[in-house]
Order: sequence, then structure tokens, then C-alpha cells
Amino acid sequence: MARWHSGSRESLLSSTISANEEVMTTLEEVIMHTFQQCVYYITKSLYVTLPAFLDCNPFQTKGGYSGMNSSSLPEPVRDIMQIYQTTLDLLHQYEVHPEIAAQMFAYLFFFSNASLFNQLMDRGSRQSFFHWSKGEQMQTNLRLLLEWIRNVGMGNIADEFFFKFTSAVRLLAVPTSCLIQSSWSCLKREFHALNTSQLLHILTHYQLAPGVGPITAWQPSAEERETTYKTEDILLSFDKYPPIVLPTSNFKVDLEAETIDDNMYRHLLYIRHFLWSLRTKFQPTNGYSINEELQNKKKIIDFNQKGLGDYDKTQVIYFYSDIELRQDLATNEQIRLLPL
Repeated sequence: MARWHSGSRESLLSSTISANEEVMTTLEEVIMHTFQQCVYYITKSLYVTLPAFLDCNPFQTKGGYSGMNSSSLPEPVRDIMQIYQTTLDLLHQYEVHPEIAAQMFAYLFFFSNASLFNQLMDRGSRQSFFHWSKGEQMQTNLRLLLEWIRNVGMGNIADEFFFKFTSAVRLLAVPTSCLIQSSWSCLKREFHALNTSQLLHILTHYQLAPGVGPITAWQPSAEERETTYKTEDILLSFDKYPPIVLPTSNFKVDLEAETIDDNMYRHLLYIRHFLWSLRTKFQPTNGYSINEELQNKKKIIDFNQKGLGDYDKTQVIYFYSDIELRQDLATNEQIRLLPL
């Protein structure tokens, strides 16, 4: 008998561990999918907004630029800030874990950097973007954007993921009088964030003056050009995005605490209700009586309106996860059950 009890306990423990692992795996998948869907729709908004950033001349803004708190900020810069700010507000509103929030902004900055850089490389050689005055305009816009990002505490993340676009803009903003005195080796050392193909692409199409091409000192040796220059290395890949790493500490809910806040249970009930609302087919009652269902439903309604009160928390969750009363809107009469 003792051996049977021991085996039963071990079997129960094994089943519990397996169930916990399955739940955690499913939860991780839900978090990953939710994260990916969020950044997908946010980047869709950025994709539409970012191109105007390159075209904007901040020195022609109505009234002139007069500070970060001024409505005179260039509209394209304000639009990008608004997307970032709305994202930040929602992350705070729904108490998303700080590590997840930081990783979301890492992805948004990664996307913004790659989009702006690739558009600059593509449009720069065709639309006369590679010259000093345009570099000055873009550097001013970028400084305004990065100042705002630093003010909301994301400066370190932005510095890491905007480094390519920042380096390209900084090169274009170098005064022409200084640039013409620089050699290839000097520029390569100064703007090391750009690979050989990217640096050469900018310098080859740089416009010192109308009809004036690049100077010889900006060109690498024929051997270096042949071995290192590749057109496929000019644009940035969107495939090398930062990884998503789930946090392991500093959670809102302390699962090791003796008691859990009532709000946790309330959220569980709302989640259950939402999931059930997605089902389109009702199933049999499985032997429950209408009186039992109404009584259980009443307890759940009382809980939602008044809080847990005297109800046992486990019992309340059982009621809500076991059955759900629904009213057939077509007849406005028949009450049905939807088991978990």
C-alpha cells in the first residue's frame, strides 16, 4: 500500500510538472505572437511616416524652430514622435514589463534606422540628397528626434540602433571645406560605422557643386575597391532584428506570495470571458441544471460588481472556467452552456 501511494504521488508530481511546462510554453507563444503583431502594426505606421523625415527642411518651419516644447517642430519629426509617444503611453497604461517595453522600442528603432538609411542610400544618388545643405537639414531633424527619445529614457537604445543612419547623416553634414581636405583612409576611420560599400556609395555620388564629381582622394585603391565593394552590402537587412528575450524577474504579480491581489483574479475572469466570446458553437449542458447555472452566474456577476468579498477565490475561478451562461439572441429565451 505504501508503495502504491508513493507511486501515485510521483505520477501526480510528474503530471503537474508536465502541465506547468505546457502552460509556460503556450504562454511564451502567446507573448511572442502578441509582441510580433504589435510591432507589425506600429511599423506599418512608421513605414508611411518616415519618408517625409528625409524631405523636411526644419529651417523653413513656420515661425522657425524654437525648442523641443514648441509647436514649431517640423511636422515629420512630430509625427514620428507621436507614434513613439503613443506606443510608450500604451505600454505604461497596460503595465507591460519594462524589459519587454525596452525590447519593443529596440525593434522600432531598428526598423526606423534601417528604413531611413535604405531610403537615403536609394534616393540620395537619384534625388540630390548627398550634399552638405541636405545633410544639415537631416542632422537637425535627427537631433530633435534623438533629444526627445533621450528625454523619455530611451537614449541608450536609440544610440545603439540609430548608429548607421546617424553616421551617414553626420558625414553629409561635414562642411564642404573640411570634407575636400579628407582622404579615403581618414573618412573610413572617422565613419567606421559605415562599411566600405556604404561609404563609397555616398562619396561617389556626393555633390560638391553642380556638375562637379567626387575628388580622387575620396576613392580607395583599385585593389581595395575590387575586394571590398559590393552593391548588395549597401542596404541594411531587416532580417537582423534584435531578438525577443522574455524577462525572468521584476514581475507585477508575485507568484510566490501567500496571497494574490484580487485584481489578478478579475483579469483572469475577463480573459476567460473574452476567449469564450470567440467561440461560435455551443456545446451540450453536460448535466448541469438551469438553477445551478443561474446560481453560479449570479455569483460571478456579484464578483464582477462587488469584488471577491466572501467568495472563495478558487471557487470563483472554478465557476467561471467550468460553465458560462449565454442567451440565444435569436430567440432571446434559450439559455445554453459553454463548457471550458
